Amino acid sequence: MSAPILRATTDGGLKGSVDRVLAWACVGLMGASVLNVTWQVVTRFVLGSPSGFTDELARFLLIWLGMLGAAYAVGQRMHLAIDLLPRALDPKPKARAALGIVLQGCVLLFALGAMVYGGGNLVRITTLLAQRSAALGAPLGAVYTVLPIAGAVIAFYALHAIGQYGRVLRGRGMPAATPDGTSGEAFATHQPGVDRLKPGPDAP
Repeated sequence: MSAPILRATTDGGLKGSVDRVLAWACVGLMGASVLNVTWQVVTRFVLGSPSGFTDELARFLLIWLGMLGAAYAVGQRMHLAIDLLPRALDPKPKARAALGIVLQGCVLLFALGAMVYGGGNLVRITTLLAQRSAALGAPLGAVYTVLPIAGAVIAFYALHAIGQYGRVLRGRGMPAATPDGTSGEAFATHQPGVDRLKPGPDAP
């Protein structure tokens, strides 16, 4: 089976839909950023009249791309993590699953408290103050909405992971994962409480 264009786009269910929307949103933001910076270079060095909005737009695009990209990385288990304790519990799947629930609970609390609640307050305050950016005149409240959006997505992924760990604790195991680099394989490879996928007979 050929590998998907984007990681985890073959997943089914609600998580798969969120993965696809988030992945293509990141692709779109990256494309827009490339076009924006290209136009900045053209206007500066070719036309000799630098554009007045491209620098600010590049910063805003980077903010959105960084936050949504971080949320996507959490969903695909590609974020930075210290796994000394989970690896020490490798022979004990249920113990690793219990640890995974604790860790994902911490992620959930941070996402809801710092990003959804704190980010929501930031959006509310900047909207009430009617703050706008200098070059584009864009409302900063709209720019900062990416904080609660990314927080909500991370919270969703944390709840999904807690549900998967709960299945392990109940002895139901993990759903089948495809061996082509999708999130099912990443989840089984990197997350505590989940048995690692075994390579097939044709694997190198």
